[in-house]
Amino acid sequence: MPRSPLHLVLIGPPGAGKSTVGQALGALVDIAVISTGVILREEIQTGSRLGAEIAQRIDAGDFVTDAMIEQVLETQCRHIPAHRGIVLDGYPRNLLQAAALPRIFAAHGRHIDAVILLDTPDDIVIERLGGRRMCVTPTETYPVHTSDQAALAHCAALNGVLTIRPDDAPDIIAHRLKVYHSTTAPLIAYYEQQGLLRRVDAHTDAESIARSILAIMRQTVPHA
Repeated sequence: MPRSPLHLVLIGPPGAGKSTVGQALGALVDIAVISTGVILREEIQTGSRLGAEIAQRIDAGDFVTDAMIEQVLETQCRHIPAHRGIVLDGYPRNLLQAAALPRIFAAHGRHIDAVILLDTPDDIVIERLGGRRMCVTPTETYPVHTSDQAALAHCAALNGVLTIRPDDAPDIIAHRLKVYHSTTAPLIAYYEQQGLLRRVDAHTDAESIARSILAIMRQTVPHA
């Protein structure tokens, strides 16, 4: 029998690698990766009324409302073919969004198969984020890590300048972790109660993590 599409939610602390793991999953199976940050930026670029409202809130330093994110997510779901699965990165972020997601999916004939917690200790998060830098060259800007000597040498060869992202400053990292634990702990409990939570060790590379997720899915989800 043909396999049905997988629908996964990735949660984990900043620096856990949710985006790269999502992309790795997309390279292994027919699954569309929906990243909240990406789709909000895409909506702004369309010039739509909703996009203008989103931009206004972001420019003012305010959070985008749950209703705005729901609208954009519903639009994304409408444009993804029914035979393709979905992996969500960055949604839901709170219990209200978690309660809304099944309704959004159900409207498009979809359901959540599993919520994957990319388990990453705080000290690893601090090491990963604390070592991130941006290589700024005359023609491009791209991320590097202080532990990647080859990448650092390449940046230097391009006459690049290493800069630190404002949100990677030590005090900001500590704050982001505090916010993560306060908002995600209830989500973890919520999905554990529903039997949807699966924990995956996120210490290794993105492709290995993606393969571990798929192995877990094949053991626990009949159609995977």
